[in-house]
Amino acid sequence: MKDGDAKLWGVVEDVQDAALHQRFAAALFEETGLDLRGQTFDHFYAADLVGASAVEIRGGHLEITIWRPGEPERVVRKE
Repeated sequence: MKDGDAKLWGVVEDVQDAALHQRFAAALFEETGLDLRGQTFDHFYAADLVGASAVEIRGGHLEITIWRPGEPERVVRKE
């Protein structure tokens, strides 16, 4: 686990809304310069996350970062 690991929990939905797709493409272009404007998306996934965690080895111990909506991020350290 040299590079760490991450997990997400939630529900993913394929949103078929052409107007939303184009608003996303316009915002992405404005923020990054990546131009997807005018393209059609076969799939456009939206995620409703209920939790996430990341695991890293730091300084000889395991650190687990845990996130849940509405709660502060917390780190659990395993020696």
